[in-house]
Amino acid sequence: MKNCSRCGNGYPEPFQFCPVDGGELGDDDGGTPPEPRDGTSISLRTLVRALLVLVGVAFLAFAGVFLYYYLKPKYGGMVVKTTPPGANVVLDGKPRGVTPLTIPELRAGGHQVRLTKEGYKETVQQVEVLPYSTENVHWSLEPLVAHLTNEQLAEIESWRKKLDNATRENILVPPPDDYNAVFFANKILAIDPANAYAHDVKTKISESIRQLADLAYAREDWIAAEKHYKSLATISPNDISINERLTDIATKIEASVKDREKQIADWRTKAEAALKIGALIPPEKDNALDALNTILRLDKKNAFARETLVRVKEMLQNRGDTKIAGGDWQGAQMDFRLVLQNFPEDSYSKSRLQMIEGKLGELASVQQQQARAAVEEQQSKARVVALRQSALASSRSGAHAKAIGEWQEYLKVDPNSDEAYYYLGLGYLEQKQLDTAILNFEKAVSLNPSNAAAHLNLGLLYDRHRNNMALAVDHLKKVKDLGAAEKYSPGRIQARSNELQASAQLDQMQQGAFPVEHKHAFSSCRGSLRVADAGIEYRTSETDHSFFEAYGGLRGFSVQGDELSIRIRNNKKYNFHLLNAGDAERIKRLAARHTQVSE
Repeated sequence: MKNCSRCGNGYPEPFQFCPVDGGELGDDDGGTPPEPRDGTSISLRTLVRALLVLVGVAFLAFAGVFLYYYLKPKYGGMVVKTTPPGANVVLDGKPRGVTPLTIPELRAGGHQVRLTKEGYKETVQQVEVLPYSTENVHWSLEPLVAHLTNEQLAEIESWRKKLDNATRENILVPPPDDYNAVFFANKILAIDPANAYAHDVKTKISESIRQLADLAYAREDWIAAEKHYKSLATISPNDISINERLTDIATKIEASVKDREKQIADWRTKAEAALKIGALIPPEKDNALDALNTILRLDKKNAFARETLVRVKEMLQNRGDTKIAGGDWQGAQMDFRLVLQNFPEDSYSKSRLQMIEGKLGELASVQQQQARAAVEEQQSKARVVALRQSALASSRSGAHAKAIGEWQEYLKVDPNSDEAYYYLGLGYLEQKQLDTAILNFEKAVSLNPSNAAAHLNLGLLYDRHRNNMALAVDHLKKVKDLGAAEKYSPGRIQARSNELQASAQLDQMQQGAFPVEHKHAFSSCRGSLRVADAGIEYRTSETDHSFFEAYGGLRGFSVQGDELSIRIRNNKKYNFHLLNAGDAERIKRLAARHTQVSE
């Protein structure tokens, strides 16, 4: 047994330390207990208590972290898009911007989204935002006017043209009350409140005028600032900031009236300087009209300002009248509109503008008619070209009946086309209507004497069909002079022409008769011998000696010197003596056309 020196308890041999206080056990022989170890000893109870404390602290820490993450607010996001874009977004009653819009760091849960856009119905939606996610929402806005009729669309187009004209002429705001860009834009929006073009124009005008107004206010040019802010008020009458700025400017103007006389003198100097350089009205910088209006603001009865305003108006009218005299109607229209913009009650300018617009309407009508005529002419030319191409294709492909119809149709629009008559001649030639072909070829060369192909066909037709050698030779000569045609070279044309000339000479000789002496067995008689197309004819006063022998009945025909001998099938022989020199050669040439001549 071993005993504990501290508590006195005894324990069996295997124990080395006391289970109660951890002290080292000694022998039970009554000897001196062993010395305790160096350092502080910790009891088991203390260790257990410390462990329990640590576990408790860890549990409390975990519970605190868990409760923090569970109970703390959670956030997400939202992306808002609309068709069309540009809608104002109000989230939970607070404006946040215009679409497309991204809104980060939104507390999770339900949110009210209100969308407004001029010309469209207001849209209100409830959106649920989930923690740690972004909600993408998209709405199509419904226009206040769901559908526009054709009449409304036509009216909008008419107002838009006037809007564009006023914008180009820089007449943006009143006056005049019934001719300015804002007036026309409002007319469009009254029909179509969602019209993007009109909204865009008004926005651009408003931004431009606001820049001028803010600049004048910064320079303490109260008169100019008041003018520009009043123009803004006509565009956005419900804008509280503009009305507040106008009230502020009115106060400043009243405060500046104390040194009125000096200001009037300064503005008079500016007005006179502007008149000298011709800077009469806005948008010209430092113009006379603004200076005079400023004087009248300071002194409504100022005689100089009143008289000079009349002078300015007359100068503007003279500008317009000068342009009318020069035929510059659009320039005159712009000038008189400027007069009315600054002097809206001027009856003379109203009447002149009315006259000018009537004249411009007439000119526009004439221009439209000319434009329509030009279009019709172009269309007609296109039809003519197409018809010609089709007729040419038909002629070249051998579709002669179709080609004749198309060329006749083509002549209705171009009656002086030698080309059409030439191809008509070819068509009739292919159809063996030779006389009709000659008529068309003749028409072609009458319209264009240089049409070598038509001359060539006439030469051939007069030779082969009409047997008119003289005309055939004449046309072939023209072909040669023009440089030949088609497959006929100048040499070939010349050879053919020579042949025709020789043939014509023979025809002429064949019409006449040759004086001869007919030799009988014991006597002779005189008469005339004719070489005709059908045969040989001899005529004499001795009727029993006259005869006619067809070429088919001849057995021999010979010429030796001035002696002519003819033998027929029954061996009867006729002997002639040619009385005129040179007739032997002529008779040979004629006879060679029909029979074989022997020397």
